[in-house]
Amino acid sequence: MPIRPVLPVLLLASLLSSTALAAGQPNAESDSLKLAAPTPLSGAASNISAPDYLVGLIAARADDYATAAQAFSKALALDPNNRELLRQTFSEAALAGSPEAVDLAHRMLHQPGGKSILTAFVIGNDAVQHGRWEEAAQAYRTMPSDALTNLLSPLLQAWCLAGEKKYHEAISLLTDPANATSPATPFYVGHAGLIAMLSGDTAQAKHLYDKAAGLFPATDLLMTRARANLLWQTGHQTEARDLLRTMTGNDTILSLAQPELQAAIGSSPVPSAKDGVAHAYVLVAFILRQQALHAPEMDSMQQIDVASAMMLRMAMALDPSLGIARLMLSEIEESLGHRDVAISVLQDLPSSNPLIRVARYNIALLQDQSGNREEARKTLTSLAHDAPTLVLPVRALGTSLFESKDWSGAIDAFSKAIANARASHTLDWSLLFERAAAYERAGDWPKAEADLLEARKMVPDEPLVLNFLGYGWIQRGLRMKEAQDLLQRALSLDPDDAAIRDSLGWALLRNNDLKGAIRLLERAAEETPLDPEVNYHLGVAYWDMGRATEAVDQWNIALGLKPEDGDRTRIENALNFSKTADPKTKFPIQDQSATP
Repeated sequence: MPIRPVLPVLLLASLLSSTALAAGQPNAESDSLKLAAPTPLSGAASNISAPDYLVGLIAARADDYATAAQAFSKALALDPNNRELLRQTFSEAALAGSPEAVDLAHRMLHQPGGKSILTAFVIGNDAVQHGRWEEAAQAYRTMPSDALTNLLSPLLQAWCLAGEKKYHEAISLLTDPANATSPATPFYVGHAGLIAMLSGDTAQAKHLYDKAAGLFPATDLLMTRARANLLWQTGHQTEARDLLRTMTGNDTILSLAQPELQAAIGSSPVPSAKDGVAHAYVLVAFILRQQALHAPEMDSMQQIDVASAMMLRMAMALDPSLGIARLMLSEIEESLGHRDVAISVLQDLPSSNPLIRVARYNIALLQDQSGNREEARKTLTSLAHDAPTLVLPVRALGTSLFESKDWSGAIDAFSKAIANARASHTLDWSLLFERAAAYERAGDWPKAEADLLEARKMVPDEPLVLNFLGYGWIQRGLRMKEAQDLLQRALSLDPDDAAIRDSLGWALLRNNDLKGAIRLLERAAEETPLDPEVNYHLGVAYWDMGRATEAVDQWNIALGLKPEDGDRTRIENALNFSKTADPKTKFPIQDQSATP
């Protein structure tokens, strides 16, 4: 039963509320959001540059938008009337944020069926960038109508009105009774409050913020910052700081950004109508992202992710320093397998952004996953130094050191994380479990056992804890009956876990229930055929059953699976034993040492 730390799951739910929209949730598979995959041109004109086109095709299928756009553009220059090539060039240029996308979008409008959600975004955003608000509103009105664009449209139109300083009309649009049944109503009301704040009407902004909170009590970073800024501007500085501190004080990922967010409390998170449009895209991207996480099929999830990424790139085209957009886009790119892109998206975040330390933390995690552990540790060490009372960065450092088999370094880091967690009353069982794993690998079972026993008090029925503790006792010949009982309880709680099945099988073997042991170990080996430890255990059971040839076969299989050093030694000793021992002799299991 291999033991590894429980890696902390860090989602961006703290940046935007993760509560799913209840009724009327938009269908992310709507036609307006389906991006056609690049396909070879059939009957392509002979004057297309084949090398450029092929480069573009390969880059597009790898989601390398910038390279694809550049290559397709060169090919299009030689065949400017090729409609399909124009479509592909425009799509890639738009997703890459290329300046050429605007001209291509206008060319697309003159093509049959050339109007799309992407042309509306590109032309509308260009108008927003240049303060041409009526032109932007008109462009956004050309979006195809479906469930999702119907949610987005009121936000875009309202912010265009705000750009023209028609604040009353903008707020009326978002609070119109016609929108009261929309699943996005709380977000409309929240954005109406942002517009009221932009107009200088703090009383109306407070009323709208309170109404939005009543409709949708879950909090997110944007609205928390907006409410804190309102309190600050109206003379309630202590309340403002407390509000931000409450959101970031529970050692979520946002705890890293607490000093910067407090420093920026006097500035509005949406200081202009252009920023409001950017945040509208982020909101829809978030709604899409929530659907992607619950998509029934992988292809559907990826398609929704691509659409969500498109929304975020539109937001970043308007505000390249928008931290929420970059963090969300990085998460999506990583999920799509584009780890280098995920890193570069975060590396481009300006150092003055309040979320810069969150970005640095995520970069370190991505670097660690990519094998660049030295850089990752430098960043995590720096973050831990800058925020010495936080759990998150020093815990991540411990996990990285553990994965590199630096047991003493991991123990030191986890111990610091535990001390911080105790001080902030946020200690959870998984952190104790992680340090126990490091102690166990370092050969110090008493300290590992102590952490596991404390963790068990917190979560008496956690299968991972029961399995680790029970297996640890069995391996060392300690509390054998109690260990077996723990493992039976663990398997009853998680009957599909092959690792627990292996542990219980090993316990039964050591407690002389050979028939029960073989039944469990054979099934565990079927479920995890590439686990050397499981194959070793099954070999021992076969030997004691008198099936020496099968035992040797299992040990040879285990040896070929590249076991870790301790397992390799046990397997080699077993094979050496089999060469001279009487097959009727019981296999001599050696208890592991409890101390270094």
